[in-house]
Parts: sequence; structure tokens; C-alpha cells
Amino acid sequence: MNEIDMYIIKLFEDIPESNRKNEIVQEIIQNLNEKVSDLVLNGQTREQAIKKAVDDFGDIDDLKREFSDSTRLAESKRNGLSLAFSIWGGILIIALFLFINFYYTPDIIWFVYPAFAIIWWPMTMCFQWYRKKYEVSVGFAFSVCSFVLIIGLMLFINIYYTPKIIWFVYPVFAIIWWPLAMFFHDLRQKSREDVE
Repeated sequence: MNEIDMYIIKLFEDIPESNRKNEIVQEIIQNLNEKVSDLVLNGQTREQAIKKAVDDFGDIDDLKREFSDSTRLAESKRNGLSLAFSIWGGILIIALFLFINFYYTPDIIWFVYPAFAIIWWPMTMCFQWYRKKYEVSVGFAFSVCSFVLIIGLMLFINIYYTPKIIWFVYPVFAIIWWPLAMFFHDLRQKSREDVE
């Protein structure tokens, strides 16, 4: 590996790996090596030719920006597809459990439990998609949605099995600490950013 190869590889090292990146790097290396050879044939020393080729090449800020934008767009598409798949997958699986529940055991409502477990999949994918797309923290919002989901399950169990005894408030007290902790964590992060 010569000086040109090392220089170009170093320039592109912070760009994520892809076939397109490798093709462009190889093309630039080939063009610069040809330019160095031409300059050497025209009487310059190898060191002078390398310096001239590198100086004429300039920087790659625009190219880095283009790579960054295309990588972000590809990641956004992947996250969007994962979100859509999780939503449709969740709906179909819950519909299957709903059908099985009411077709085979209509006297006992039990589909709520697998539905509770399955709904975390699209909910998590939704928050991940939102976080990546808008580059914001979603910890507090996720904890609030999770709190509502868990309390909904506890309320269902309480009303369905023991409607005369109200006990769901105890898990509410235990679980409310999660969104509260996330709320104060976000406040602390914002105050640190304001100080800086």
C-alpha cells in the first residue's frame, strides 16, 4: 500500500462501510496513482508528484455529506419497514389469539395476556423509528406508554377476576416510579445542556 492509498483510506475511514464507498475509494486511488505516474513521467520527483496530486484532489466534505445523507436515508427506510412489519405482524398474531379465544373458549377471556406481550414489539419499534428519524430522546414517552399498558393489564385482571376488591392501585404505585424517574432524568439532561 503506497502513500496515496493510505491517504485516501484515512480520508474515508469515518464513512460507514458500503459497496459504493469501496468503489469510489478504489476509483479515486486509481486516478490519483495515474496522476502521480504522469507527473513523474513529466520530470517531477515521486514526493513532489504525490504532494501535487493530493493538493489538487482537495477535501471530500461534500462527498462525506452525500454519504452521510444516503446512509441516513437507507437506515430510515429500514426502520420504517421494520415498524410496518411489526405492526402488521402484531395485528395478525393478536387476531389469531382473539379468534382462538372466542371460538374455543368464549367463556374465558385470555387473549389479553398474549396480546399484552405482543404489543411491546410494535410499540418498541415505533419509538425506535421515531428516535432515529427525529434524533430525540424517547425514554420518557416510552416509559409513559409502558406504564399505561401495564396498568391497563392490571386493571383488566382486577376487574375481570376480583371486581369487589380494588387492588390494582398497588402495582400503579410501584410502576409510576419508572416514568417519574425518566421525567427527572430528562429534566437533568436539559439543565446540563443549558449550562453548557
